[in-house]
Amino acid sequence: MRQSLPFLVSPMLALACGQAGPAHELPFGSLEQPIIDGNPSDASEDRAVYIEARGAGSPTSCTGTLIAPNLVVTALHCVTFYREGFFSCNSDGSITSSNPGDGMIGQTVPPANVAVHVGPALTDEPAAFGARVLGTGSNQICRNDLAFVVLDRSLEAPLASLRLSAGVEWGDLVRVLGYGQREISAPVERYARAGVRVVDVGPLTDGGEVRTAAPRTFVLGEGPCHGDSGGPAFDETTGALVGVYSVTAGSSCSGVGIRNVYTSLAPFSELVLDAFVEAGAEPLLEDDGDEVVPPPKSESGGCSLILPSGGAQCSSAGLWALWMAAIVRLAYRRRPSRG
Repeated sequence: MRQSLPFLVSPMLALACGQAGPAHELPFGSLEQPIIDGNPSDASEDRAVYIEARGAGSPTSCTGTLIAPNLVVTALHCVTFYREGFFSCNSDGSITSSNPGDGMIGQTVPPANVAVHVGPALTDEPAAFGARVLGTGSNQICRNDLAFVVLDRSLEAPLASLRLSAGVEWGDLVRVLGYGQREISAPVERYARAGVRVVDVGPLTDGGEVRTAAPRTFVLGEGPCHGDSGGPAFDETTGALVGVYSVTAGSSCSGVGIRNVYTSLAPFSELVLDAFVEAGAEPLLEDDGDEVVPPPKSESGGCSLILPSGGAQCSSAGLWALWMAAIVRLAYRRRPSRG
């Protein structure tokens, strides 16, 4: 989320999170930008959480979304060893850089190094830590920038419903959230902006029709900014999570022609369901309404709590049953084709 002056990537693609010192204060001379023209977000939107991941250097700060009491979704680069620098993302999702390695993603950080904070403003003490990190396996930021963090405990906070059976369309409106900072030494707070329009949609697969947006992504206009990586885009009509924020095109976050790239959730429905199995929970789908299905209790044939080591004590029958139950629920709630 925070960085010492937002760096640029050629041709004008900026990574949306950054690195800094302690989570509750900014280093001297830093510049932070929140959701552009956003408003403070209250406790009713605590499904959007603050993530701090410690790798080899300074901690990386991002935003995530609570989708089960012990499961958060965010951008992959937020929870990995990654290399900043100057790079460009091509329409096919490949990366171009004059300096080999810029924009590349390494292995995930140790799960225990991922801390999650809940609330409109950043608290000193994390609410939970990671127990396991699952990602797409992508090795660069321009493609499949999506990850899940299974937490070491369950949190009492609102949960986001998910859209897994359809993506977004050009012209759709979404609500975006992220933790940003308006001035030096100001407290870290969460901001939101409604009515952000989808201005481009990439193909669902690598073999799809080539467009200006990369596969499995969609593009928004002005709204999110440096500091909001991994933050959610919620459908403005249903409130369902449709994607997570990855990069910003442009040296500035405001103005005409801004392109903010989000990774779509729907093309990764299999990975999403795998993450819920690891968490011992069931997804709240877009058409489910407000009912939240609690994680199953530890019983014979089911899943127990995620271990601190990141493993899960589950029988193969329990895993299969959870996964198939989610598939069945998804099939019954499949949205009609959106064109």
